[in-house]
Amino acid sequence: LNWCKELPLQMLASVGWYGFYTQAFYSGDYSFVPKIYDGLRKYLHEVWEVDMQGFPVPRPGDWNWGDWGANIDLELLTTCWYYLALKAEKEFALYLHKQYDANLIDKMMKRISSTFDHRYWTGTAYRSKSYKGETDDRSQAMAVVSGLAPVGRRKALLKVLKKEYHASPYMEKYILEALFMMGEPDFALERMRNRYAKMMAYPYTTLFEGWGIGADGFGGGTINHAWSGGPLTILSQKLCGIEPLEPGFKCFRVAPQLGALHEASAVVPTLYGDIKVDIKKENRMMTIHVVVPQGTVAVVVLPGGKEKVLPPGSYLLP
Repeated sequence: LNWCKELPLQMLASVGWYGFYTQAFYSGDYSFVPKIYDGLRKYLHEVWEVDMQGFPVPRPGDWNWGDWGANIDLELLTTCWYYLALKAEKEFALYLHKQYDANLIDKMMKRISSTFDHRYWTGTAYRSKSYKGETDDRSQAMAVVSGLAPVGRRKALLKVLKKEYHASPYMEKYILEALFMMGEPDFALERMRNRYAKMMAYPYTTLFEGWGIGADGFGGGTINHAWSGGPLTILSQKLCGIEPLEPGFKCFRVAPQLGALHEASAVVPTLYGDIKVDIKKENRMMTIHVVVPQGTVAVVVLPGGKEKVLPPGSYLLP
């Protein structure tokens, strides 16, 4: 280890919904949960403080870093990341049969969600009162992926995400995920192409910490940075639509959002074997080839929203 300093927002990301919870749910391995639960609870409820409305009080930590780049609404990002950490903690409490804990966490989440709009919505975007910069694209996306933004806000948020381009590759992943959640695959792909075009033009086989190298690299600008690979997970998870419904993909969903693309395919390794999905679209007809591993069940969402449940096997669906 070569780092001993706390970055509060990255810690919330690590211990929360996109960190510990995703690790457990996607792998099906919850063996570490009893070992980390007490520490997680202490971190979220003793190290972190909440204000009179139940919102987390931003902490300096050793480095209160939200992303590279400018126009970062740290208070708003803190609220979203803390809410997602509580969401993970609640699921772990239920897994460990700690109903009392789960009930308390649920109350905390409801306090935040019930007043989130009143506290941050300006009429056109989300913004904390102390923030004076340009509208933060990262924060709008986090409001969506956390579930704190009501569905009725999505039209306005789409306008913001079509205008604002401040995120580094680290937070761009959540913007792309939000766009797919909003049912906007075409713009998600357009934004992905535009954002990564410069990086892809370099003669490297790796992805960068920033959008370029040198002055465009951010923070020293490494040219091999794992967090820049967000689109790789988004393409299988959202574009091809392969997501677990039960731990370890014992039951999984295939709900493609190809947008203007005519074909896409993905392979997702699981404990039970590889899930394979191949999608082709011609005119108004979409065909989906799904390989369902032994020991699993697939729920395929067909065009029009109809669902088809598939036991293990290989299927070609119209």
